Amino acid sequence: MSIVEKPRGTRDFSPAEMHGRDYVEGMISRTLETYNYRKILIPTFEHAELFKLKSGEEIEEHMFVFKDKANRELCLRPEATASVCRMFSGELQMMQRPLKLYYSCPMFRYEEPQKGRYREFWQMGVELIGAETPESDAEVISLASECLKKLGIEFKLEINHLGILRGVLDDLDIKGEKQDKALALIDRKNFEELKKIADNGNFFELIKLTGGRDVLENASSLLNGCVAGMEASGELGQITSWLDAMEIDYIINLGIARGLAYYTGTVFEIRVSELGAQSQICGGGRYDDLIGLFSGVKTPAVGFAFGFDRVMNATELQKIEIPEKKTDIVVAPVSADVRIDAAKIASKLRDNFIVDFDLMGRKLGKILEYAGNIGARYVIIVGSEDMKNNSITVRDMGTGEQKKVKIENVEMAIKKILL
Repeated sequence: MSIVEKPRGTRDFSPAEMHGRDYVEGMISRTLETYNYRKILIPTFEHAELFKLKSGEEIEEHMFVFKDKANRELCLRPEATASVCRMFSGELQMMQRPLKLYYSCPMFRYEEPQKGRYREFWQMGVELIGAETPESDAEVISLASECLKKLGIEFKLEINHLGILRGVLDDLDIKGEKQDKALALIDRKNFEELKKIADNGNFFELIKLTGGRDVLENASSLLNGCVAGMEASGELGQITSWLDAMEIDYIINLGIARGLAYYTGTVFEIRVSELGAQSQICGGGRYDDLIGLFSGVKTPAVGFAFGFDRVMNATELQKIEIPEKKTDIVVAPVSADVRIDAAKIASKLRDNFIVDFDLMGRKLGKILEYAGNIGARYVIIVGSEDMKNNSITVRDMGTGEQKKVKIENVEMAIKKILL
């Protein structure tokens, strides 16, 4: 009989792997919620038109597109921001602003699979809708930083403002789709092709500037009086002032453009050097024009997404300790005549503990061996003689010590031991 293999670019996750992923997701979710972000869920597939409007060439060419039985063109979601904007425009416009949302779900892109890049991959992200102040950008950036700090991950945060690049390109009369293509080439560091569009010495010097706040001063001489570029530089200066107040470490990198065509202002990326070619684990920015494409009303918004699989890779490479999932108790009926009584004890204890119950009808020795193999902390031995005396035996799997406890006192006794 042939075995049907999983599709290329997808993965299975073992219980141990899922424990680690759930732990990290839980840490990130709790951090997001301390900033008052609330979780949403979006459809797994959308009308393909949604992502063709403004997601950009990089997304569009890698979409999983198909037609339904009514011949409508649909696609598996390749990213979440466009879906959240659609959701806001259709269902959430009357909610109090700023609207703070977050999500955690798989995305799908038909790319060549490699380490750190899959056809089905997970993202966790936030969208802050309705605020356009410098502090709203700073909050989103600091939130991304704080999530990784809580996990103990070491990283590098780089920020830019697309208004600087777009302002200069406008002055060079490089606009529309041609401008979007230039930004995509900057994002890919494809400077040879970029020269065919924007062969300007000052512009190439500008996109190579990196460092602290002095970068903005150095950029002034290269902007050559570009009004839009200078205004954007001033906005970035205000945002970095907020980040300084929040004690967030960052690098200004005027060569960051991001690969998505809907970004309009601040953009940022977070990288972990140990991941090599796939070092970027987070990216985001401001997209004030995207919601207006769906609602007709311009609405400011800023957000980011973690590449969750790469966050997990970073925890492994940096040896971040994830607490093991422990089984508190294994309930071991010694004979067939006490199995129902033992099951009742197990059921009651599950109100407060992680409890396993022997389902195989094994001898006590084999049950103890099983409990040791799964790392159980205690075994409750239920025997016929003990039951006649309304008691059970509690065995400490670490020390091997055993003691008898009255059944009516079992829960309290275990709580004193484990809680």
